[in-house]
Amino acid sequence: MAAQRKVTWWNVLGYACSNFLGGGTQALSSAFLMLFYTMYCDIPAVQAGLIFTIARVIDAIGNPIMGYISDNFGRTAIGKRFGRRRFFILMGAPLVLITYPILWTPGHSFEFYVCANIVYEVVFTSVMVPGPTLPAEMTQIAAEKTKLVSAKQYCGTFASTIALLFPAFFFQRFGEGNIDAFFYTGLSYAAVVCLSLLVMYKLTFERAPEDIHYTEEMGSIGHIFKKLGNDVVAALKVKTFRLHAGMMLFIGIYKNLAAGIFTYYVVYALGLSMSATSVITSFATLVSFIALAIFIALCYRKGGPFAFKVVFVIVTLSLIGYYVLFQQKQFGMEEEMVVVWLTILAIINNVGKAGADYIPVFQLPFMADVDEAVTMERREGIFTGCNGLLSKVASALEGFLLGVGLAAFGFEKGAGQQTDLAIQGVLFMTIVVPILLCVIVLVISHGLKLTKENHKLLVDEVHRIREGGSMDDVTPETKAAVEALTGWKYEQCFGHNDLMKVSGN
Repeated sequence: MAAQRKVTWWNVLGYACSNFLGGGTQALSSAFLMLFYTMYCDIPAVQAGLIFTIARVIDAIGNPIMGYISDNFGRTAIGKRFGRRRFFILMGAPLVLITYPILWTPGHSFEFYVCANIVYEVVFTSVMVPGPTLPAEMTQIAAEKTKLVSAKQYCGTFASTIALLFPAFFFQRFGEGNIDAFFYTGLSYAAVVCLSLLVMYKLTFERAPEDIHYTEEMGSIGHIFKKLGNDVVAALKVKTFRLHAGMMLFIGIYKNLAAGIFTYYVVYALGLSMSATSVITSFATLVSFIALAIFIALCYRKGGPFAFKVVFVIVTLSLIGYYVLFQQKQFGMEEEMVVVWLTILAIINNVGKAGADYIPVFQLPFMADVDEAVTMERREGIFTGCNGLLSKVASALEGFLLGVGLAAFGFEKGAGQQTDLAIQGVLFMTIVVPILLCVIVLVISHGLKLTKENHKLLVDEVHRIREGGSMDDVTPETKAAVEALTGWKYEQCFGHNDLMKVSGN
């Protein structure tokens, strides 16, 4: 077995760079891409929503497949040379530079935009499924995993801030709402992402090839898909991941919807410019740097469910504030004061959203450890693949909800002015739907018992059993922790089950 490498700050920086793709492009696309399609590409709201829904649902199927491929890529000569995870990061750099700007080109059909988004989502997935496995590859120490995912989250906040300034810059250069500004926004930010992925490849590492153990041969194509399906089902039979998956799904719908509808709220409900939207959103995101530090500490000390209770209070207060601000604008509040209060409320909202965004990121690297206690296998790729699938499903549902929700209230494509009913629809999607989504997450999180104390007890027990320790010698505290995290009886853990058996074998 190769000696355990120390995780340095250079490694932390390299891993963090992944969020120029994961955070920055998503923030930019959520804020402006659907608006671009409805206002400048003559795409109706329902069809614009369907562009994202179709592309992300199709690609969602590929997430666990990509996880399985990544888990097994170390069998190949290329995987042994470039890494079973890092090879895909290296390949993603030029592909993002080609595919992302195409999304921002005008004058195409609905079918063209669907196909372009599918291709881009495949490229995105090929990086963002193997990428998040790296903390579990580099270390099993909870504090070091927290350091890696926290740095990634900080970089995501920074990347979102930078990305959202690109539209403001090009609107100022080409003119407010100029159609060329959108393309140059996509092209310029794609160049930033390309560079960041090259840095990530250079500064990260993964488990040595000799430390990767495969329990069986790859087998036929039919066997591979059977095994893949079994792995996904098995992942969802682990209690901690099942609850994490529910939180991930509804948090994903909430944060994507909040980002997507905000531009409509600012432009149509408050009557401000798209440049103002870009600058306010970017500034509010930057301020949430401070909030992120608080949520990092809160998640590490108290766990994700407790942190989300804080998120819920903050988000609800800010959304109520959005409604009050709209009413004040109707009563004649001056535009300068509207901008001031909108900035304050957007900052508060982004504080909550930063916490909501971080909680699933914090929890994910622990899933493979919990699963190992059940299966005695390391399946980081499957868990990041399932996580990616949930993220794509959340994005798809958000696009569907946004498009159908706006259309249901009579929102008209390309119209500079909307009816009062359409404005009410924007308010409903901005305020009521996000609060309902947060309530659902709150209910799901109640059963999750993932704390650093429980995690340490579980990991230590896995190591003890691997080294030949007897299951009869388990302490009551450790037994309770293992059962609370896995959802399985202690006696059925550590491979004493048929969870990994492929059906039909």
